[in-house]
Amino acid sequence: MDPQATHTYRRVMARVVAPLAALIVLSSVDRVNISFAAMAMRHDIGLGQAAYGLGAGLFFVGYLLCQLPSMALLQRVGARRWIAFSVIGWGLTAGAMSLIQVPWQFFVLRVILGAFESGFAPGVVWYVSLWLPEAWRGRSIGLTLLAIPLSVILGGPLCGWLLKLEVAGLPGWRLMFAAEGLATVLAGLAAAAWFVDGPAQARWLSAESRWWIARALAAEDGPKAVAAPLDMPALWRCALLWLVLVTSANGLIFWLPSAIGGTGIRNPLAIGVLTALPWIAIALGMMLNARHSDRTGERYRHLGVAMLLGAVGLAVAGFVGGGAVALGALMLGGLGLGGAQSVFWTIPTARFAGARARAIALINLCGNVGSVVAPAAIGWIAQKSGALAMPVVALACWLALSVLLILPLEKSPIISSLRSRL
Repeated sequence: MDPQATHTYRRVMARVVAPLAALIVLSSVDRVNISFAAMAMRHDIGLGQAAYGLGAGLFFVGYLLCQLPSMALLQRVGARRWIAFSVIGWGLTAGAMSLIQVPWQFFVLRVILGAFESGFAPGVVWYVSLWLPEAWRGRSIGLTLLAIPLSVILGGPLCGWLLKLEVAGLPGWRLMFAAEGLATVLAGLAAAAWFVDGPAQARWLSAESRWWIARALAAEDGPKAVAAPLDMPALWRCALLWLVLVTSANGLIFWLPSAIGGTGIRNPLAIGVLTALPWIAIALGMMLNARHSDRTGERYRHLGVAMLLGAVGLAVAGFVGGGAVALGALMLGGLGLGGAQSVFWTIPTARFAGARARAIALINLCGNVGSVVAPAAIGWIAQKSGALAMPVVALACWLALSVLLILPLEKSPIISSLRSRL
C-alpha cells in the first residue's frame, strides 16, 4: 500500500471526516430530541397529540424544500462558511425550542430547523468526495453515516439525563433544548475556524499530500467531468435505490418495538439495551462492509449482497412475530442495511463526477421522501391488513427485488453478459 496515500487518508479522517461525523451526531440529536421532551412539553404549552405529530412532521417541509437551494449555496459560498452557517443556524433554532410558549411557535421552529439541516447530510457526502479518491471513499463516507446510529445509541441517555434536571424553576425539557442547542452553536463557531473549503487550503497537509489528492482526483474525475449531461436513467436508479434503503430502515424501526415486546422483558434499562442492539448492528455493517469494499475496490456486489442480507433479516422478523428470534433477525437486517448504506454513496460520487453536488442532492431528496411517506404508509398497510407483519415482509420483498436496479449500473463484463441475457 502506498505510504503517502495511507498517511494522507489518516490525516483527512482525523481532521475532516471525524469532525463532520460529530456534527452529524449533533444534527440528529437536535432533530429527534422532541420525542423525549414530548410528554412534558405538550402539557406545558397545551399541545395536543395531533398537533405534536403535525409539528414533528413539519421538519421535513423545510428539509425537503430547501435541500437543492442549500447545495447551491454550498457551492457558491464555499464549504467552510456553509458548514458554520448551517450548524450555527440549526443550533440557534434548536435552542429556541426552550422558549416556546404556544403551539404555533413549535410549528415555525420545526420548519426552520428542517431548512437549516436540509443540505447538511448530502453536503457532507459531497465535501468528503473533494478530499479522497474513490478507493478510500467507502470508509470515510461510512464514518459520517455511522454518526446516525451513534446519535440514537448515545443521544437517548443524554436526553433522558437532561430531562431529569430542573434549574431555577425551569423544567427539564427546556433545559434539554437550551443545553443541546448551545452545544451545537459552539460547535458551529469552532467549525468556522476548523474547516477549509478544500484540500488546496489545508495547511495542515504537506505539499506532497495535497499533490497526491489533486492527482488522484484529477485522474478519476477528469474523463467524467467533461460529460456534462447527467446520465438521468442511472441517476433515477440511484435515487430509487436510496429511497428503498431509507424506507427499509423505517421498516426496521417500525418492527423493533414488537420484537422487544415479544421477549417479555419489562425492565426499562434492559429495554434500552435491546433497543440499541439493531443500531449497533447497523454501525458494524457500515464499518465492515465499507472497509472490505475499499480494500477490494468493488462496490456493486458489496451493495447487492448487503441489501439481500437486510431483506432476509426483515422477512424473518416479520414472519416470526416477536421475541428473541425476531430481535436477532432485526440485528441481521441492520447489519445488511448499514453495510448497504455505507457503500451506496461511493457509486454516485464516482459516477456523476461532473455534476456531483446536484446528483447527491437529488438522490438524497428522493430518499427523504421515503422518510416522510414510509411511516404513514407502513401504519396504513398494517391497519388495513390487520397484520402487523405484512408491511415489514412487503418491505423485505421490495428490498430484495431492488437489487435488480444495480445490474444496469454495473459495467463489469460479467454483469454486462448477464444483463444481455435477461
